[in-house]
Amino acid sequence: MPQDREQAIEKIRRDHEHMTELVRRITAMCSERGRLDNCNQCHSAHRDVCHGNIEALIRAFVETTLRHNLMESMFMEAGVPHAHRIAHNRAHVDIAEQLKAIRVVFAKDGNAVLAIEGIDRVLATLRNHLQEFDEQLEHYLLAEA
Repeated sequence: MPQDREQAIEKIRRDHEHMTELVRRITAMCSERGRLDNCNQCHSAHRDVCHGNIEALIRAFVETTLRHNLMESMFMEAGVPHAHRIAHNRAHVDIAEQLKAIRVVFAKDGNAVLAIEGIDRVLATLRNHLQEFDEQLEHYLLAEA
């Protein structure tokens, strides 16, 4: 953990901004969203580029999220009530399971439209997580300073 707890909170916030930006980039990647419900309806050259970009961005989002979850878990080792740590970590697992499901389905059918819809749901879960758990985590970290 960084020496200064305020630095730790800033790191958490920067990660949140980065994750939100990755979601924005993923959802912006598909220009046919809302008009098509399956990537197979798209021109093959466009589909291939789009698919590769979305796959890379989803992978980056998964890796960033998992690294962030690990970092938050380390920050919670001291000064955070046990019940909060358990619930917070369970919320991390829920997000990771949603991401895994998206990757499994995307790898199987390659439909980026569905993957983006899944990412939208993850973003909603992430926003709830930030309000429900991370705001409290910040208070715990500041109280311990």
